[in-house]
Amino acid sequence: MVSDEPRELLLYCLTRDHGLATAVDESLSGALAFFYNDAARLHQALVLRSPDIVLLDTGAIRQEYGDAGLGPVVGFVRERAPAARIAVRPTPGTEWLIRAEAGEHVELLPADREACVGAVAILCAPA
Repeated sequence: MVSDEPRELLLYCLTRDHGLATAVDESLSGALAFFYNDAARLHQALVLRSPDIVLLDTGAIRQEYGDAGLGPVVGFVRERAPAARIAVRPTPGTEWLIRAEAGEHVELLPADREACVGAVAILCAPA
C-alpha cells in the first residue's frame, strides 16, 4: 500500500556532544534522527540505509580513536549516500580549514551549539 503522506526525512548525525544531540532531536519536526558517536558506527549505518542529510560534528572525529580526519568521512558519505546533503559543524576557530578538508558541496554550519541546532532544523524543515 502506497501512502500519500510524505515520508520522514532521515538525518544521521555524528557527534559526541550530548547537548547538541538532545537539542537537535527536540528541534526536529518531520524528520527522524539517528546519532552516532564515532565514524565507524556512522559507516555501518550508511551501509544499511542511505540518509537524506548527514551532520558531521568535527569534534567527534578524533585521531586517538582511529579516525583519519574529516576528508575521509566526507568521502565515505559521498560514496555510500551520493544524494545526501552533508552539513559540517566545525570546532570553533577551525572554520577556515573545514572547507578545504571537506571539499565542495558541504554546508558549513555555525560552531555555536544553539545556532547549529537552528541551522539543522532549517535543513530538515519540510519543503
